[in-house]
Amino acid sequence: MGFLVAAAIGVAIGLLLVWANARRAITIATLEIRDGKVEVTQGGISPRVLGDLRDIATRPRVKSAHVRILRAKDRARVEISGDISEQQVQRVRNVVGNVPVAQLVKATRT
Repeated sequence: MGFLVAAAIGVAIGLLLVWANARRAITIATLEIRDGKVEVTQGGISPRVLGDLRDIATRPRVKSAHVRILRAKDRARVEISGDISEQQVQRVRNVVGNVPVAQLVKATRT
């Protein structure tokens, strides 16, 4: 019985690791917004898009938010959480969604 429990826990941990690696593989960039300042914490994003996101974060100032940009077919998909208005969330989606993934990924980390 103890072996079955250990095996089930091992399988669960293995599946969690596979899920985390698959998630990381489709992530283009992860950004943190604090007091209107945008910081790229993982990956990279094109300077033009990063500039647009910085403008969105400052008007009105976003206190705290986490933005994850993911690959989804020919375009990117955005996941946003935190203290950010719905209008700003839509603006972020518009900025990221209007850029093809190939151009979005051609980026430096700043």
